[in-house]
Amino acid sequence: MGDLEQLYGQDRALGFLQTCIGNHSLSHAYLFYGPAGVGKMTAARAFATEILKNEDPMGKVLLKAQSHPDLLIIERSPDKTRLGKEQVSKPLQTWLALKPYRARHRFVIIRDAHLLTPEAGNALLKTLEEPPEYAVLILVSDEGQVMETISSRCQPVRFQAVPEEDIVKILVAHGTEREQAWECARLSQGSVAVALEFAQETGLADKWDKARNYVEKIAAGEMGSLFETAEAVEKSPHLLSHMLSTILRDVYVYKSTKNADLLLLTQHRDLAEALPAVSTERLGIAMNCLQDLHRQLRYNVNPLTVGINMAYAVRNAFWE
Repeated sequence: MGDLEQLYGQDRALGFLQTCIGNHSLSHAYLFYGPAGVGKMTAARAFATEILKNEDPMGKVLLKAQSHPDLLIIERSPDKTRLGKEQVSKPLQTWLALKPYRARHRFVIIRDAHLLTPEAGNALLKTLEEPPEYAVLILVSDEGQVMETISSRCQPVRFQAVPEEDIVKILVAHGTEREQAWECARLSQGSVAVALEFAQETGLADKWDKARNYVEKIAAGEMGSLFETAEAVEKSPHLLSHMLSTILRDVYVYKSTKNADLLLLTQHRDLAEALPAVSTERLGIAMNCLQDLHRQLRYNVNPLTVGINMAYAVRNAFWE
């Protein structure tokens, strides 16, 4: 199936999409949903590309250059936190008002559909209710967080966290040493995007040491470390927020179970033992708060604000 075969760790979704292609049976709308960074957007592009290649064999060059006239990708503007009506309604209506140029279908991929504003969602709903016969819409969403009236009109395609061994294959193919690839895969918790970010980062060991030091100083009650941590998150938001979330997750797991085999990083055993004794309930609340704050970074929020809230979430785990 060409480009679709590059999709790792998604056998169920891949099998379903291959069946759709093989049977020439297409829905007018699909909802690709699941955790962030597991290949949903890659799959959406590959699915549309495979069908357009079959329908327009001479258009392979255009598809490779991402300029095929029957494929439209709608994405959030970098300066926006949501997908507004102006970004969806007019481009979509204008695009679908025209019949296919080269193929039998016209594809529209809407990235980050979970960020649709209510106004944009209602505008999209009108298209989903009465789509042109040649239209195929693919909504790409984290964990299916779209309006129920929209999701009920789409064929759902569920994506899972990617197994570690598949992430290792991807990283090795990108030139990462196998031992480092395994470490990055463990830390990614099923996200290929996170694993690639870790693999490409230089001085990673030193950055882990700094992140653990931030947690130690906050737990010790050093108020200045709150702002130091927040500024560090601002400078490297996705990486450091993931590190802080991972550290507190490991501290929570070890203090709850005393089982070092369950840790993502074995170094966190010594850290967990050195930190003050606290209730696992407080640690669990703080861990969940950090994970929620980390996810908010995908919505283009202010990283300094996230950093401040993360620092105080760590403090709340150890101090009343």
